[in-house]
Amino acid sequence: MDHGPELGRVGAAASLLAILALAAFAVLKAVALRAESDRRLAAERRLAQLEIQDPLTGLANRNRMLDMLGQALQARKTGGEVTGLLLIDLDRFKPITDAHGRAVGDRLLRMVGERLQAVAREGETVARLGGEEFAVVLPRLANAQAARNPAQRLVRALEAPFELDDLALRIGGARVAVATSADTELRPAVLVHHVDAALHRAPGDPLVELCSRRRGASRT
Repeated sequence: MDHGPELGRVGAAASLLAILALAAFAVLKAVALRAESDRRLAAERRLAQLEIQDPLTGLANRNRMLDMLGQALQARKTGGEVTGLLLIDLDRFKPITDAHGRAVGDRLLRMVGERLQAVAREGETVARLGGEEFAVVLPRLANAQAARNPAQRLVRALEAPFELDDLALRIGGARVAVATSADTELRPAVLVHHVDAALHRAPGDPLVELCSRRRGASRT
């Protein structure tokens, strides 16, 4: 009996199956490579985001705040325009975490960030610097005295209690130190140091002081 045609059909079927298997393998390999590429890109985006974003509150972090402050300082000013920086310290945050735990403290910090964002004006950058310290960059103020209004606005915003489940927590408002500069060459770290020093010189005042860095001041 001649089995030639039958063997030919079997061989053709085997070849087709082999081709299909190779094609399926290629598709699976491509899908796996695409998934790995997507995971890598997502990881890179997360790392890039962590460089500029506070992971707890989603606000700008210190690096991003310094970058925005630097851009504001370098921007061309007209007349008496200045750049302002507000440094915010929560008065009674630690006793709350001591009494209710870190999880409540983290939720409270997120709520503080949301409230600061809610009262911030267009163009103002709200940042969390770490712990219970926040900052706001005020890029274009008519003059140094104009920084008082946003500072007082932030103090008032944090006076109302924060509702967490069955808790009504008060942080006792906040202390806000204010510094301004019209110097386009001033390094951001200098202004941050200046306002931080002002904040710690007057621990009892809700609005510490309005201080100004002028052209020719020391730089780091």
